This record gives sequence, structure tokens and C-alpha cells, in this order.
Amino acid sequence: MARAELEAFWRGLDLSDAEAARDALIEFVPTLVREYGDLATAVAADWYEEVRAAQVAGRFSATAAPGVEAAQVVGSTRFAAGRLFAGDPAEALSIISGAVQRYVSYSARETVRRNVASDPARPRYARVPKGATTCAFCLMLASRGFVYRSSKTAGEMDHYHDDCDCMPVVEFDRAQHHIEGYDPDALYADYQEARKVAGSGDPRAILAALRQEQGIR
Repeated sequence: MARAELEAFWRGLDLSDAEAARDALIEFVPTLVREYGDLATAVAADWYEEVRAAQVAGRFSATAAPGVEAAQVVGSTRFAAGRLFAGDPAEALSIISGAVQRYVSYSARETVRRNVASDPARPRYARVPKGATTCAFCLMLASRGFVYRSSKTAGEMDHYHDDCDCMPVVEFDRAQHHIEGYDPDALYADYQEARKVAGSGDPRAILAALRQEQGIR
């Protein structure tokens, strides 16, 4: 939805005036990210409470995490809009669109992460791919299953690239929890096969083998 609104706004810009288009984007994009980010945090907090109530006794009020700082959004937008001055508006839109998706998704992801860290029930969470295809980096992290409790233990798990559709999914009771389409054991088998092919524990070599074996980026 945020991307669709961005594209509609983009169609109304006079791209022949790069400076005016840049300034309009710098004013518009942070507001877009804030509005959809607020919606994402509210949805994530409600979802967290629903999942928790279905798996564990006791009440817990999930809190919404703050969104990305406006200055960060402005910086990303200004950088991307630089492509307008180079005569490459398609690249400018692609970069801004990717950043909008990442920043809005951050709000939901951070809400889940913070509530996992503060919840006395001590749940775990996994990185769960949502799209039709998953890159090698995300596949590797998703293969670990429900092992994360905090940013300290998550490490790379909290790193997301533009256009990444992975989401952190919380688990309180393994016996009651099943996510259709997510099979960490199968993903881990793919990871182990790639590690064997790589002949190394070096993550870069394993990722290269995953890309080759799975035909993914």
C-alpha cells in the first residue's frame, strides 16, 4: 500500500525539474513512512497479543515500537533523488521504493523484537520468509528456526535488505505452533548441503553454494 501511494505521488511529479521533484519527495516520503509505519506497529502489536493468548496463559499488553527517525528517511530520499540529476528517474524510484518498504517493515519487525525481549513468558522467534522466492542470506537465517530471544542472540537475524519480505514470527509453545509453508528443518537441510558443497564453514562460501544449488540470488 505504501509503495502504491508512493508510485501515485511519483506520477504527479515534474521529473524535468529535478530539484523541485527532490524537494517534494523529501517532504512527502517521511510522512508516508510515518503513517504506514504507525499502522504496521499497531498491527504487529495486535498480532503479538493474539498469538500469545492462543499459546500461553496470562495477559500481556504489547507495546508498539517507535518508527525510523525522520532524518534517516530524509537522508535515504535525498540520496536516491540524486539519480534524478543523473537522468535516471527509474533508479531513483526503485531506491526510494525499496527504502520505504524496509522502513515500514522495520516498524513491525521492531515491535515484535521488543515485545519478545520484554515478555516474561520468554518466547522465541524465527525469521520466516513470506514471498515466492527467498535469497540465500535469508534462507540461511530462516533455517535456524525458533532460536532467537533478543538482538544479542539474533545477531544477523535483525539485518534486512531492501525488498526483503521476511518477518520475525514468535513462538511460545512449540507443540501448539505451526506455520504453513515454513519448514526450518527442510531449510536447514538445504543449508547443510550447501555447507558440504562449500567444504567450509565460511558463511560467504556457504552463501555462494546456496545460490548455486538453489538458483537464487
